Amino acid sequence: MRHSVRLVATCAVGVTLVASSAVVAAGATTHRTVTPKGAPGITAKQVKVGAIVSETGPLKADFAPYLDGVNAYFDYVNKLGGVFKRKLDLAYPLDDASNPDTNVKDAQTLVNADHAFAIVGVSTPFFTAANYLGKKTITPTFGYSTGNVWGGPKNLFADYGSVLDYNSSVPFFAYTAKQTKSPKVAVIALSYPSSKLECQGAIAGLKKYKFKVSYSNINEAINANWQIEAGKIYNSGANMVVNCMDVNSDIALSKYLQGYYSANHLHPHPVQLWLDGYDRGILMNNAAAMINVYFLLQHVPFEAATVYPKAYPGLNLYFSQMVKYGYSGTEFDDVALAGWESANLFTQGLRAAGKNPTQGAVNAAINRIRKDFGGPAGGVTAPVNWTQAHTRNTSPACETFVVTRGSKFVMAFHKGSKPWICFPLSGTANLSKPVAPPPGTPGA
Repeated sequence: MRHSVRLVATCAVGVTLVASSAVVAAGATTHRTVTPKGAPGITAKQVKVGAIVSETGPLKADFAPYLDGVNAYFDYVNKLGGVFKRKLDLAYPLDDASNPDTNVKDAQTLVNADHAFAIVGVSTPFFTAANYLGKKTITPTFGYSTGNVWGGPKNLFADYGSVLDYNSSVPFFAYTAKQTKSPKVAVIALSYPSSKLECQGAIAGLKKYKFKVSYSNINEAINANWQIEAGKIYNSGANMVVNCMDVNSDIALSKYLQGYYSANHLHPHPVQLWLDGYDRGILMNNAAAMINVYFLLQHVPFEAATVYPKAYPGLNLYFSQMVKYGYSGTEFDDVALAGWESANLFTQGLRAAGKNPTQGAVNAAINRIRKDFGGPAGGVTAPVNWTQAHTRNTSPACETFVVTRGSKFVMAFHKGSKPWICFPLSGTANLSKPVAPPPGTPGA
């Protein structure tokens, strides 16, 4: 796991979230208590699992699509006969409404009342239940990480690895500046940790690789006066902007940037690198503000399936099953893909645990996996090594890039069908010579 910025907007809605906790918590108590026999959630014909997802609340759009990816993968596996003839059943999808208090209560409900075999998965801005699930249970838990709370416990499995290593992004900021011939770079972030920490690395990394940081502000408020910030960036002479913010803040700043640069007869927009906003709907509605914006991705770009239809069978399988089982509205969503990846990892562990699986056996089986590619048919990501991914990242760090062209995303910095840019996690990278991705990486 290299970067994650979906948490940056949550502090702005904290009061609303707390006010809603009583209503959601009351709903969580309606689940029927079932006494488990043997492994919880296991019957002769089913494996019943739960989920904790922000399906309602002010941040639902960022997190709710996760369930579509999980359900599509389960439908795919069940159509093939399930796992040892047991159907995978997402029986208890609980909604925490983006509320940290409800997140913990939902986890306790899944473990103590529903007796879910696993939690597949967690997609919420506040995974406050991590301490409870990691220290008080052995429940296999999978999900989308928005903060450094997944690392450590051997039963918590976050997409792309359970440790957020902000330093691993450092060479990629400098690489983008080099490739776009941008000697002066402005860096901007919000004051929340998931935003600020990423851009702290960007500032240090750009300086390390001899690019001038012409302006930086990593303590901005969520509702800042973006016209003032745009003016400061323009006056600094920046020809590239690194934005470690949520997409709404990115768009607001970008509109003012465009005004400054266009009015002064310069390039109509500087190069920008965003960590949030890789969404076709967002681009369609904001194309004028998203000129020449690059995105760092941790998976094969969605556009690769169209440009190279035979090179990525794992991505093609994901698309086909999302459409086949009725989730065609979210197949181009990063979070839906993360749900697919988590469901695949759980299924791998369940199969390896044998005909009479236990939670401990599933955890142990996954923790022996050295190459988790995020799905069948070759997968969609660079491999995660679960023998170490609870405590550290796997070297090299690998990313893919896309850039906006009009109202579309296109692949960037790729060589033919090979999309990956990789750099070692230690030392100083040679920006002119990225290293090869690990063997088996899709499209490598």
